[in-house]
Amino acid sequence: TESVRNIEEAINKLPNRARLIFKLAKEDKLKYKDIAELLQISVKTIDQQLAISLKKIAVALNISLKKRK
Repeated sequence: TESVRNIEEAINKLPNRARLIFKLAKEDKLKYKDIAELLQISVKTIDQQLAISLKKIAVALNISLKKRK
């Protein structure tokens, strides 16, 4: 569908490292600890990269990530 294509396009526009982390975490379902070991970076860095990636994807798809009350 068009939505899936839009999401894939937004993911593919991420910087290489961010895209790799995103795919390992979300598509391959690896634990942050395992990704950290694999890429030799901290779990905190993975957490930050994923937050940035999700924001960029949301902007690309025109979605608000603000918490609703």
